[in-house]
This record gives sequence, structure tokens and C-alpha cells, in this order.
Amino acid sequence: MEAPRVVIVGAGLAGLRTAERLRRGGYDGRLALVGAEPHLPYDRPPLSKALLAGDDEVLPPLLRAADRFDELDLDLRLGVRANALDAVNRTLDLADGTTLTWDHLVLATGLTARAVPAWSGIAGVHTLRTVDDCAAIRSAATGARHATVVGAGVLGSEIASSLRRRGLHVDLVDPLPQPLCRVVGEQVGGFVAGLHRAHGVGLHLGASVADLGVTDGRVRSVRLADGTTWDTDLVVVAVGGAPDTTWLEDSGIELADGVAVDAYGAASAPGVWAVGDVAAAADPRGEGRVRIEHWTAAGDLAATVARNLLAVLRGEEPSPHAELPYMWSDQYDTKVQCLGLPRATDEVVVLTGSLDEGCFLAAHVEGGRVRAVSGAGLPAALMRCRAAVAAAVPLDELRALAPWERRKVSA
Repeated sequence: MEAPRVVIVGAGLAGLRTAERLRRGGYDGRLALVGAEPHLPYDRPPLSKALLAGDDEVLPPLLRAADRFDELDLDLRLGVRANALDAVNRTLDLADGTTLTWDHLVLATGLTARAVPAWSGIAGVHTLRTVDDCAAIRSAATGARHATVVGAGVLGSEIASSLRRRGLHVDLVDPLPQPLCRVVGEQVGGFVAGLHRAHGVGLHLGASVADLGVTDGRVRSVRLADGTTWDTDLVVVAVGGAPDTTWLEDSGIELADGVAVDAYGAASAPGVWAVGDVAAAADPRGEGRVRIEHWTAAGDLAATVARNLLAVLRGEEPSPHAELPYMWSDQYDTKVQCLGLPRATDEVVVLTGSLDEGCFLAAHVEGGRVRAVSGAGLPAALMRCRAAVAAAVPLDELRALAPWERRKVSA
């Protein structure tokens, strides 16, 4: 009997890590990895950080050395998009006219950058999702004096930081009251706002762009809804991403702002799984579904899906995904981190350090229990809070444990 065939659609971090975990776990069957971009799988975080801020040639920061891909024995198909999926007959149609059959399919297509339709086709307006986008922004920044970043989430804040480090004057616009509001809440977001102000970034929070001034097809200025106007040489739109699922709309697979998956990473159709930014899992806070768009979450879910796919092939019981969400963001010389998923309504309690001094840990507390911990300048201390956050311990218990304190163990 022919060995089962696994097809992974999406050649980013989540897709590659799934392939690696399958091989490491003993899967020796046919394994295809399909990617829409022509590049070998590469890391995306550097695109808004070191690669955007630096002066070296813009090359894809590969997740695995090019000469080590043969070790995975992949049917590697790059530069070709998936067009359609038939979950009943287990076929996958590709844009180059070929059709793949599969026994298990892993969806890892990630996101597409959200754009502003009214600004389509205007020279000098960019989004950042791919290494080619990064190269285009770098090119536009060369010789430019001023950049406007629309969106002060993790990506927009990092872009603003990197462009400022390149020497451009930068204005950052967002309708929310603080940067990173949706990730770490207003109080810690206020700390991030202070970082930008200290580095000379103009912040326009609680504001929105009314229109762009365009001359000869190129952006020249920005006007806010309140009438504030300034000249600019380029605009980078960082208003989030949409899950790349348009091609799945007639597949019969349940979609819910992404591919709906269960606690094991399985989609609604037998043999179909989803990992990474495209996977919409049950929100651990009990609020419907959530897509966790962080680097570590992509690798964690890939490990779970690979383990469970192998379990199914072996007739074993799968195990639920249980990793605690974690994110980080490098801005200027500061690393902002968060364990868990804070809510906007959480009480924020500083555990050690001070937001004003730029080195702190803060607990995000709901009902007296710690649901998340965020911080800056104390990376090791924050990670030592992992068990307490995973168990949602009472705030007083976390204070008593004080995992951020280094204690000598007596002989």
C-alpha cells in the first residue's frame, strides 16, 4: 500500500516547522510543501526590525540553510499559489494547473496585509508582509526625509522604530489611545508611547487619516480627520492582516476569520489541519475564537499538529494544544514582552520595577487571578512567570512566589 501523502500549503514558519516536526517524529511518507512566494521559507520578524533598519542587502532571512532542505525530502513547490481545495475528494488545485492529492492537508497560508482601497496605486504607499515589501520600503526610504506609519500595533510600532533609526522623521497614527493597545492594554501601551516620544516620533493617537495629498500620482502629504496636515515622502500602512482563506470559501471547510480549528489543530473536514496565523482556535479567555499572530505561537501549534497528525496515522490518541501564548516586540533598544492574553478590562498591577524607568513586570489581573504578565527590560524574569500565568494563580500567590527575584539556594 502506498504511504500516506501529506501536503502543507504555506511555506512560512508554521508550514516549515510542521514539515520538520513530521520528519523528526518519524514520518517517512510523501511530503509536499507549497508556497506562494518564490523564496525558500524565511523569518518574518526581521522584516520590520533589523532588516528594515539596517544597510545590508535585503535578502530573505532563511529559517533553514538552503543546503539543508534536501534533508527533509520535500516535494517543494515555490512561487505557486493554491487555487482551490476539494475536501471530499482530497485534491488541491494549484495556480500552475497541477493538482495534488493528499491524505492529510495542513493549511499554513498565513495572512495578507490589509490595505486601504482608496490608496491603491498611489506611489509611495506601502504595506509590509514579505521580504520584497521590505526591500521596497527600504528603497523608498533612501533619500526620504519623512515617513508616516498608519497603525500603531506591533508591526506599525516596529516599522516606526526602524524608520526612525534610519534617520527619517516619523509620524505614527492610530485610532486607539495607545500603541499596542490590543496586545498589552492601555497602561503598558502608554509606556510604548513614551519610547516613541523619547525617540522623536510624532504620535497621533485616537486619530485617523482622512486623506492623502497626491501630486503626479505620488503621496506628498497626510491630512487627519481633525484637519492636522503634514508633508510626507512615504506612507506605510500597518492596519493588520486578513487570513489568506479566500481560496477556501467554496471548500466546505468552516471559516471563522481564519480556518476554524479544534483543540487539536484539526479543521472541520477530515484530514485537514491548520497552523500559524490562519488558524482560528477557541479563545482561552472564553470569547469565541482567536488567531494568535505571534512567532512563537506559529511554531507551537505546528508542533501540536505534527504530533497529532502522526498520532492519527499510528492509530493513537491525539493530545490538545496547551502552550501559553507569548509575544515580544523589539522597539529601539527595548524588548517588550507578554505571556498570556490580556483583556482590555484587566487590572494592571506592577510587580517589580517601574514603567517610568523602562524596566518592569506587570500582572494583568481578572477576578483576582493573573491572566497575563507583560514587561520590558526583564526578559528572564518574565519567562519565570510562565507556570504561574498558565495556572492563573491568585495575584497574592504570584507576589509570594516572586519568580522575578533571584534567590540563592542554600547548601
